[in-house]
Amino acid sequence: MTEHVPLTAEEARLRPLDLAPLRAAAAEPLDDGAPLPRFDDLAELTSRLRGHLQVLIPPVEDAARAFPEYDGGRVRALLSVQSARVRLGSSPGAGLVSAREHARGLARELASLCDHYETLTGASTVERA
Repeated sequence: MTEHVPLTAEEARLRPLDLAPLRAAAAEPLDDGAPLPRFDDLAELTSRLRGHLQVLIPPVEDAARAFPEYDGGRVRALLSVQSARVRLGSSPGAGLVSAREHARGLARELASLCDHYETLTGASTVERA
């Protein structure tokens, strides 16, 4: 396992992440009109969301820590990182509905981290609808 080397906010701005696939993955379970997915499909989506969160947490945290300690954006982003870590540590529970709600929670955390990344780095990586 390699050690994580923090990026400065400037480095993150110059090498922005491609958030489009992360936002697309987050949007999928948040579609209120979508039918209840098959359990196998939901398990795959949940795994993908977890992977996206694990990739996005360090750069958001690095970008936040580049700001002054009492900066509002820093505080909100670090709270979002903490919330995402808690969500990653939780399990979906038994049943399809519970698993769907767990995936929706992961998706909300992912969308929030994408927003914080863009705000903190000034990177405009995707146009929102």
